[in-house]
This record gives sequence, C-alpha cells and structure tokens, in this order.
Amino acid sequence: MSQPIEPEDLAGRIGDMLAAVRRAMRSGRQLGDLPPRHEAALAWLRRKGRLTTAQLARYEQITPQSMGVVVAELVEKGLVVKAKDPNDGRRELLVVTEAGIEAVAQTDESRHADLVRLLATKLSDDERELVARGLDVLMKIEEESK
Repeated sequence: MSQPIEPEDLAGRIGDMLAAVRRAMRSGRQLGDLPPRHEAALAWLRRKGRLTTAQLARYEQITPQSMGVVVAELVEKGLVVKAKDPNDGRRELLVVTEAGIEAVAQTDESRHADLVRLLATKLSDDERELVARGLDVLMKIEEESK
C-alpha cells in the first residue's frame, strides 16, 4: 500500500511543474518585442487597471526604481501612458494603451501556441488524456473557492 501524498509535497510539485511548463513555453526566447519584465507589467495593468509605479513594483516584487525604468520604456514605446490621479493630483497612474493591450494579447497567443505545440509533440494521446483528467480534479479547488 502506498503512502498518502502530503498536501505540502503536492503543492511543491505543482509549483515546480508550473514553472517548468512556463520555461518550456518560452523555450529560451523572448516573446514578441518585449522583455519578460515589460510583459509582466503590461499584464498587471491590463488585469488590475490603473496603478502607480510603486504598486506595480510591489506586484512584481522589484524596487520602484527598477520598475520606473520599465515604465519609462513602456511609455516611450506607446504601450502605457501616465495620467493624473483624480483623487491625488500629485500622483501619476499608469494606464495601458490599446497598443499595450494588443501587445499582451499577442504574447498570450504566442504562449498558447507554444503550449499547444508542446502538448502535441511531447505527450502521447494517452498522456494528454491523463493530464485532462488531472486538470478536472484540480478544478475542484477553483470550484470550492467560489
């Protein structure tokens, strides 16, 4: 009889697997014209809406100064604009532009295509079926959190 798998061990394995899949999807290349840090900043802005540079830095767990460099480059490329905070005129909020939204969408499409390619080339039909069944089980976590 096998030992039960501890939730702590399983959580670690799932985290490791997700990181490995992300690395494999990127396969050592930059998606589109944007470095990963720029992609991440745009994705946060698309998801969360208007943010300050400091808030964005906290989400990315980097210094505000480092995020300031990223933001300046995003503004220069026309992917983000700065707007005055209506509640505090001293603060600037970052707003993703249509071009920024399009850049994130292209990145999402590239990642999806990479994942499709990996699933098609690295897994057999039976293995893909097993992954699908495992995902159905994992979805119970999401369903129970509602």
